[in-house]
Amino acid sequence: MLRPQTVPSAHSFLRKSTQRLHRRIDQTSVLARLTSPGVTLDLYCCAMRSLQRAYVEIDLTLLNSCGLCPAGVPLYVPRGLSINRDLIALDMPLDESQRARPRCGLRAPESEAAYLGVRYVVEGAQLGGRLIYNHLYGVFGDKLSGFGSFWMPGSVLQGSWPCVLKSLARMESRASIAAAARAARLTFQHMAAYLDGSEEAVIP
Repeated sequence: MLRPQTVPSAHSFLRKSTQRLHRRIDQTSVLARLTSPGVTLDLYCCAMRSLQRAYVEIDLTLLNSCGLCPAGVPLYVPRGLSINRDLIALDMPLDESQRARPRCGLRAPESEAAYLGVRYVVEGAQLGGRLIYNHLYGVFGDKLSGFGSFWMPGSVLQGSWPCVLKSLARMESRASIAAAARAARLTFQHMAAYLDGSEEAVIP
């Protein structure tokens, strides 16, 4: 709850308000399996399929809201491009079926603050992917270059995260910070719904 007499740091408020959802993805999602000692190619394929389904709507949401991107923040680079490239390399058909069936109410941002809330989650996830890449490379070695472009350092513009943080630091309105936090929570909820780890590691 925001105290009326204070305006907290937007970054710290977003981090605190999304902590539980962030922990859920880190500890129980299909992505958590990718850092386990027993990761297999089947588990990897399952995770990539789940990611592809989650990013279909995220990509559309951010691309359709590009007019809200603050000055100084690079325009969003769709993550689905590299995910689809990896799925093709794994001989997996691309799944477009989720386009008309969003699983968890991800809303189009209505303000610059809400847009930043979505980017906060997506760009932060890209940073976390470095740890996954290091583990996957230890398992698959140079073979990963053929089907792991999504995880490779430099696959997307790495400077987006600090730019997002700088924009958040300029927020001085409690209403803007609250809007960013709501959008961040919705984005985490959307991702968690697709990455909850309940799907079996069997590719149809």
